[in-house]
Amino acid sequence: MKTRFAPSPTGYLHKGHIWSALCVSAVAKAKDANIHLRLEDHDLLRCTKHFSDEIRKDLEWLGFEWQSESVQSERGEIYEKYFKMLQEQNLLYETYKTDKPKIMFKNFGDDFAIKDAFGQWTYMFAVVVDDFEENMDLIVRGEDLKDSIDKQVALAKSLGRKEMPQFFHHSLLYASNGKKLSKRDGSEGICKEREAGAAAKKVISGLCKAAMPGIDVPDELSWEEAVQNFGFLFYHHEHHSTAS
Repeated sequence: MKTRFAPSPTGYLHKGHIWSALCVSAVAKAKDANIHLRLEDHDLLRCTKHFSDEIRKDLEWLGFEWQSESVQSERGEIYEKYFKMLQEQNLLYETYKTDKPKIMFKNFGDDFAIKDAFGQWTYMFAVVVDDFEENMDLIVRGEDLKDSIDKQVALAKSLGRKEMPQFFHHSLLYASNGKKLSKRDGSEGICKEREAGAAAKKVISGLCKAAMPGIDVPDELSWEEAVQNFGFLFYHHEHHSTAS
């Protein structure tokens, strides 16, 4: 089996991303699955090589391990192949925002974009193609993405996927203002702690304490220890989709 951690290099990893990566590791361990690192740099206006490099450094520092990797910006020919497939099925149409068209996927009135007004592939399109092409059996992500399952399954079916993956969703981490941790809101990058000489085990412990209030967590935890001892608590929702 195979799962993935798929950060977008539009900024530095924050603790919310690391929590998600821990959950990916926990599901992989429970299901005896390999982990794939996918850098989702479809937004070429915001993604940079610097952020990609820092993401890898942070993950290696913390002890997150993966067996394979890919970069979305290197997969243009694959996306074009599936784009033409949708065109041939008459499942695409243009909608205009100012003078720039977005390409929309027909989804029974719940349509969504697969190309934005800048001509870039959207998250919704690229991630479904990648999960299909890269043979992902297990999709692990935050609970804020549960509502996208039906759309992504509909698109996957139109692209020819027969067996759908299992979807697991984990809780989110929130800032003191009540908002989920996010790059757009300026959540601090984990790289600052790495560069300041913080101990990775203390960072992982603090993260687990924040994510699981009320659970007795040691003051120092390696990545492997966190997954081994608390992994069953990390994810809380499982959704199975079929092609029927």
